[in-house]
Amino acid sequence: MKILLVDDERESRSFLANYLTLQGHTVIECDSGEEALEVYKGTRFQMVLSDIKMSGISGIELIEAIKSLDIEPKADLVLYTGFVDVTLAISALRAGAYDYLTKPINFEELLSILERVEEHQALLYENRVLTEHFDQKVKEATEEAEYQLTQLKQLVAKQAGIENIGVFSDVMKNLVKQAQQYHTDRTVPVLIQGETGVGKEVIASIIHYGNMENPGPFVDINCAAISPTLFESELFGYEGGAFTGGAVKGHKGKFDIAAGGTLFLDEIIELPLELQAKLLRVLEEKSFYRVGGLKKIKTNIRIIVTANLDFEKQIEEGMFRKDLYYRLKVGRIFIPPLRERVDDILPLALMFLKDFSKRRGKQFNGISESAARFLLAYQWPGNVRELRNAMEWVSFMFDDQELKLEHLNNLTSTEIVEKKEFKSLPPEPINLDEHIDDLVDEALKKYNGNKTRAAHHLGISVRALYYRLERMKKNSER
Repeated sequence: MKILLVDDERESRSFLANYLTLQGHTVIECDSGEEALEVYKGTRFQMVLSDIKMSGISGIELIEAIKSLDIEPKADLVLYTGFVDVTLAISALRAGAYDYLTKPINFEELLSILERVEEHQALLYENRVLTEHFDQKVKEATEEAEYQLTQLKQLVAKQAGIENIGVFSDVMKNLVKQAQQYHTDRTVPVLIQGETGVGKEVIASIIHYGNMENPGPFVDINCAAISPTLFESELFGYEGGAFTGGAVKGHKGKFDIAAGGTLFLDEIIELPLELQAKLLRVLEEKSFYRVGGLKKIKTNIRIIVTANLDFEKQIEEGMFRKDLYYRLKVGRIFIPPLRERVDDILPLALMFLKDFSKRRGKQFNGISESAARFLLAYQWPGNVRELRNAMEWVSFMFDDQELKLEHLNNLTSTEIVEKKEFKSLPPEPINLDEHIDDLVDEALKKYNGNKTRAAHHLGISVRALYYRLERMKKNSER
């Protein structure tokens, strides 16, 4: 930045000029207001820094003279003085000074003023260019905005996991249509239910992003991953001094961060009971208090929650408030398991297979009849997530023109693979409960009975694991 420095005291002027030069600025020195006025007329400056008390014309008279000149753009004018006089400061600001300093100059305060002047001058420059070339700039800005919007939509879709969604069955088409309808009204809370891996997060993303037009922030919380003692401050934030160890200035919670967008609460059953009443109050009153706070904060967000198929049973057992449940299910979406959406299985498998093959430079472009029959017969306990993982594994292990039965040996038994064919559906369908029980046993053995690590491995909450173990115990006692 080019600065005109005016001071009739040579020693203090030189010291200040050296400091400004070290900060990367170009400095022109003048020892009087008269000289400074003449220099200013012939050179473009972004800032004039002048002492007020000088022989000849004063700093205030200098800025009045500069303000009267028919020269654009004008510099920002900052005055300083060794006299602590409120009247003098007011006179300087009334004359048009950008800011005012007292001697000895506080360099931190000076640096702050320099930064603000740089920003102000940059804005003035942009405004001048825009004014002089308005039509051209509008056209360029429009074209750039359209391009950026397209790129942004693609990026948001990719990050949201909805860039390449396969919607093939009538069931899923209706669910997506329902999700898009919920997108139009953020006041409607939505409860999404379904087994693990059916795509609850994807449906939540569709509800939030809609057509990608200004969707606002999407803030997600895995209710099973946060300690109950930290949950309230994580959700609502806290004021400074609310508790020992907290940030001095306080901390914004997820409700603050999600303002104007969506708060996504995954595995809502894990929300501590004492917080369920507070969440209900937020839904009813559209406002909340931070921990330790006295000010009521208005909120304008969409609430989306997910739950498993045992949600209603867990409510009956007292694990979740009925009144909150009924408030959350104003908008409700149930996603059937993949085994009940047969029309989705082969199109999804082919979509995933082609996608992973393209990434890895493989040739897969179709599915053989025997592989197709097996995919349709398999129960898919892990739903769409398991199907996707299976196709990723195939694209990693093999390379062929089409998916064959032998490529699915991570899903099939040894006997089926050795037959090299699969002309009919498996005579006995897989028992889902027994399969899950086996997975739980294997996880517990793998981690020597450590339930926390086993639950993380299985992709479920510790509470869900305990619930499953209780069911297994009851089944074994029958």
